Amino acid sequence: MPHNIEAIKYQTACLMNKYLANLHVLNLKIRNYHWNVVGRNFFDFHKKLDELYETLGEEIDLYAERILMLGYKPVASLRNALVMSCIREANSVNHSAPCIARDLICDFEMLNEQVRHIAKIAGEINDEYTTTLIGDSMGFYEKNIWMFRAYLTS
Repeated sequence: MPHNIEAIKYQTACLMNKYLANLHVLNLKIRNYHWNVVGRNFFDFHKKLDELYETLGEEIDLYAERILMLGYKPVASLRNALVMSCIREANSVNHSAPCIARDLICDFEMLNEQVRHIAKIAGEINDEYTTTLIGDSMGFYEKNIWMFRAYLTS
């Protein structure tokens, strides 16, 4: 086990805060898509996007609470989240379902890599709570990446 557990906890919390910032921006981006999706797949995509932002809202809460459990403060303002986030906002214009699917695949792939990195760091101190939380996140991203790719093949 590493000698400096506190330094690794701090690094884990910092990485989770960056991830949390991405979740804040992505959640609002998906709401934007939910409100502005148009086209033949409107009904199905509108419902799917509703499901996604609800799930991400729960994810935000879980990661914010985990950061607090580690003894640090979670990012809690959109201004700070935008500074820290790698996720690009979407403009408030009409969006087609295929364009949304392609964009979300890219975002989900990036977030999946981000949580894998957090899991690696948390694993250094046998932080099972964080690695379990991350396992659930990875499953969410991998399933939705697969579903959006399947949608785009039609």
